[in-house]
Amino acid sequence: MLLRCFPKITDWIYFFFNQSPAADFRFLPLYSYGFFVAVGFFAAATLAVKEMKRREALGLLTGVESEIKIGEAPLISEAVFYFLFGFIVFFKITGIFVFHDMLRTGQLPFFTYVVSNWNGTLVQKLLSFFTYGSYVGGLAGGGGLAFYYYYARNKEKLSEIITKKIMIYPSDSIGDLLIIALVLGVLGSNLFNFLENPEDYQNFMSDPVGSIFSGLSIYGGLICAGIGFFIYARWKKFNLTHFFDSVAPGFILANGIGRLGCQSAGDGDWGVANLHPKPDWVPQFLWSSHYEHNIINYDPGSIIPNCSEEHCHFLANAVYPTPMYEFLMCTAIFFILWALRKRLTYKPGMLFAVFTILIGIQRYSIEQWRDLSGRGLYHVFGFALRQSELISVILFLAGVAATVYLYAKYRKTEPAPHVDRHS
Repeated sequence: MLLRCFPKITDWIYFFFNQSPAADFRFLPLYSYGFFVAVGFFAAATLAVKEMKRREALGLLTGVESEIKIGEAPLISEAVFYFLFGFIVFFKITGIFVFHDMLRTGQLPFFTYVVSNWNGTLVQKLLSFFTYGSYVGGLAGGGGLAFYYYYARNKEKLSEIITKKIMIYPSDSIGDLLIIALVLGVLGSNLFNFLENPEDYQNFMSDPVGSIFSGLSIYGGLICAGIGFFIYARWKKFNLTHFFDSVAPGFILANGIGRLGCQSAGDGDWGVANLHPKPDWVPQFLWSSHYEHNIINYDPGSIIPNCSEEHCHFLANAVYPTPMYEFLMCTAIFFILWALRKRLTYKPGMLFAVFTILIGIQRYSIEQWRDLSGRGLYHVFGFALRQSELISVILFLAGVAATVYLYAKYRKTEPAPHVDRHS
């Protein structure tokens, strides 16, 4: 199962249940890459909150004072919002089961075409999204959600509204940080990818969703999300060094988990051809892969015999599974950072400096194995470097410089060791 691709989570479910028609939800656009990215975001958020709370308990990360109102009556506008949100969600979820057989067998051809190919115009996708579903399920779900909101809010209503001042800590802001990471991460990834591969966006108007979520640059997302975090932390008056130290371990782990999505989908983020004989002690899935059923249908001349699935191509020459290497490397870096975080607690900034050094090494080394044919080169001091290699070098040097500076700074401020003269 590790030697083939599953572009969608539903492909894996269908395969796991031995291709049973009852488990055939492949018409749903639940892509593996998006699933693993979501898992990575959840892991990063969980770890960041855990580390922030630890530093908050030590008084190293402080909050900001904010006012809240207690005892307000439920608002009609919010009840309407909950109803509409619940209606859309339950309209589609219950519709999947109501129209399951028709969707699976293609009796709803327009809907099936749009969600299976996902290459229609944005208007077609929106029209398809709101066309098929269960109105009964939508009304029941939306009404139930709106009623629960109204009931819970009305239960807490007071005769007189109380204004209370509370402290908002960095760990309470994780929702804002996730939105910043998602929005700026995607935009930054596309910006850096466009600078290196503008041809990836030639079909943007015909397929805006597909163009935005393909060919992403991990460094572009990291840099732009980091800038967003910096501005947000300054605005909230959080301690910047402790803040970035808190988010670093989770980010590198999330990056590794996201690479599992690249491996599962077979999105082209693989290595160069590996024509060497496999040593007995190395598992096949770590040595080379033909990326059967890859989502981009790479190598049009290589088609899997008797394949009736949507993606039936494979690579004629097996390649190094570099996404798996990145997952292992990122996981190792995460454990290093997680082990160092307590030892470097009172040396703020050091953990993030180590993070930049390690991610620079990791990314530069993996680029030597990846298939980057067609990527533009930057000529710097006589060296021809790809964008990711250039940024890796910059991050590594910046991390080394920061580590040296902070080490000297903290060494000067460390108290002299106490000598017990009576021992």
